[in-house]
This record gives sequence, structure tokens and C-alpha cells, in this order.
Amino acid sequence: MVDEFVAARITQEVDRLFEANRGRDLATIPIVGGSYSPRWDNIRRLKKDACAALLAREWFRTNGPADAQPLPVSYAEREDLKVGGLSTIVALYARSLDCRKFDVKEHPSFFDYACGFMASEFVGGYSHMQEDQQLRKRFPPRVLPGLGPGLCWEPPKEHARTMASYRRSMARIASSSASRDDPSKTAARPG
Repeated sequence: MVDEFVAARITQEVDRLFEANRGRDLATIPIVGGSYSPRWDNIRRLKKDACAALLAREWFRTNGPADAQPLPVSYAEREDLKVGGLSTIVALYARSLDCRKFDVKEHPSFFDYACGFMASEFVGGYSHMQEDQQLRKRFPPRVLPGLGPGLCWEPPKEHARTMASYRRSMARIASSSASRDDPSKTAARPG
């Protein structure tokens, strides 16, 4: 994945950033953003997450598209990229990676993810991007098993649970809408 020298350099940098927050009551989590309490939170876990994010960014530098660098690893970085086109797909891919603790070995490649995005029924407000002919040519639409609501990829068993929950939620919403549209569907309340 990434050579040992790079991994050691990343670990040292993350340690330095966390050390700078030592003694504070509240601080911003280095690299990935969000808040934490240097006095109370599990620093070891937070450091591991920050290192994983930087290792994924390093991996993406070599394995991701040259015109889509660097991999955004914090929420703020991802939101800044959601302006349409390739940068939005990169931001969504990074969010999906974040949901998998930046495990680039487990998660599908950027190319596979982008092709899956182009074929997904869950793109919501990004559906116009599926009509972009340049994106379609670069990332031919192809269903990506495990890509579900929120455009986050999950392994098969997790995805099956997510989809079952999603279908139940959609059925409740449909039932509720039908009841509102046709008041006779709701039971009369005693007056």
C-alpha cells in the first residue's frame, strides 16, 4: 500500500498534531476534523483514524485520478468539493471511504465507485451528473454491488441489512403518505 517510511512520517506528524492539543478541554481533531476532548477522549483511536485518513490520501495520490487530487479526508474538505462533476464524485468517494475507516483494501477502487455512482438509483440531487456525457464516457455506468443510500459502499452482509432497513423506512413513508392522502385509511378516533 504505502511504504514504511511514509507510514512512519505520517504517524510522527499525527502524534505532533495531537500533542499540540494536549491539556486543552476541547480541540479540533487533527486531519479529519470534528471536536474532541484531549483530556477525556480515546486519543489512540483518534490518532489511528487520522493516520488511516492520511495513508488513504497517500494511496489515492498514486491510485486515484491525477486530475482529482488530493483526496479530501475531512468533512469540510469534502463539502468544499461538492460543486459538480468529478470533484463531487471524489468527495462522495472520500465520504464512503471514511465510512469504512479509510480502508482502501476493502473499499472498491475510485474507478469502480465512480462507475457505480453513474448507475446508482441513490444519487438524489446529483442525478443531473448521470447525464453528463464526459463523465459517462470516463466512468461507464455499471452497478456497484454494496453501493446504497447515502452513496456509501458496504460489504455484502452490511449492505443487505442497510437495504432491508431502507425498504422498511420507504414502506412506512409510503403508508404514511397514503394515509394523509386518503383520510378514510386512518382509523376514526372516538370523539
